[in-house]
Amino acid sequence: METLTYPSDQLVASRETLAPSAATQPQPTRRRLLHLLWELRYSGAEVMVYDAKEYFESQGLYGSIVARGPEFGPYAPTLARAGYPVEHLPARRNLGSFIELYRYLRKHPADVVHLHLEGLFIWHCLAIRLAFPKARIVHTHHDVYFQYPPYLRMKRTFHRWLATQLGVRHVSIGESVQTVEREHFRNPTTIVYNWIDENEFRPPTPEQMAAARQEIGIAPDAFVVLTVGTCNDKKCHNEIFEAVARVKDRLPNLVFLHRGTGENLPQEREYVKRLGIEQHVIFLDYIDYLPKVFWASDAFIFSSHWEGLGNVILQAIACKVPVILYQGWGMNDFRPADPAETYGFWIDPDTERFDEALLEMHAMKADGRITGWKDKAYAFYRKKFSARKSLANMVHQYLG
Repeated sequence: METLTYPSDQLVASRETLAPSAATQPQPTRRRLLHLLWELRYSGAEVMVYDAKEYFESQGLYGSIVARGPEFGPYAPTLARAGYPVEHLPARRNLGSFIELYRYLRKHPADVVHLHLEGLFIWHCLAIRLAFPKARIVHTHHDVYFQYPPYLRMKRTFHRWLATQLGVRHVSIGESVQTVEREHFRNPTTIVYNWIDENEFRPPTPEQMAAARQEIGIAPDAFVVLTVGTCNDKKCHNEIFEAVARVKDRLPNLVFLHRGTGENLPQEREYVKRLGIEQHVIFLDYIDYLPKVFWASDAFIFSSHWEGLGNVILQAIACKVPVILYQGWGMNDFRPADPAETYGFWIDPDTERFDEALLEMHAMKADGRITGWKDKAYAFYRKKFSARKSLANMVHQYLG
């Protein structure tokens, strides 16, 4: 078992957070909160755990993390530097692995256990309940699993039922996940929307927008379309590259800003060369302060055909960036019911391509209409999503 710890003088500097002022709040009962995750990567669940640390502690919940994936994951040092005790206890598909987990849990008591796993889910529930008969167990469903074949769907339906009998509380991150859990697995869940750090992801000033473009190397008059996400088959980035290739002659100032890494990144770079669009694509494998890529952008484009509830879309609209999305699970959770409140395009992946949306968004920037969509994007974020409310709802799942 691998453990990451950092002395207190090496912890990251404290940021302004959503935690209530300690001077004005009674001190809550101290409780131990354990997060069980897979590999620790820069993705939604891990970042939310990072962002929530100080708020949870203000509520008396002091967390630790165990990674159960075959690899520890590159985000583990970040979580450790934030002050989390972080350990790696890889899960295997045998009884001995869960006896090992049971023994670990008995040595590290917890009052609340938050499961963020889909793989081997029920075996984790059984080990936790045996180790902690009275602990609160919360399981967040982070994605839509409609693609399971019939046998696996039936198996996972039974596992979810059994977990409920063991006292597990089921949480969905949005309406799409809740619907799939109910209709495909007969599993009623409570929605707790994903949260983001609203002190970081916020509308920029004109000076911040200009500075972000200058730092990245983007011309002030460029039309910048951004995507943020792991380079893998699910994200379908090639569909954006192909759209850029088709419209580039009509939009000579088009820049596709691509922030992400992953197994497909080398192939994506090669595909951009084959399409002859190198001058229109900027690959950013790393940036020290992620909000800057949103501040530099005119629109956010996302080519996944389904998601749970994409944190990067939350970040975009919190930064007043209109969107170009596919219709489908997860993306439809961001679509206003009232057409007057719309702030983007939702494309049918079976019959439409991104081309027309890119052309229209460019025209909206040229004639100033995009300003209204920027305001509506932020208004929708403020109306539906709130980090403070989501964190309070999660604490209710832990303690209520």
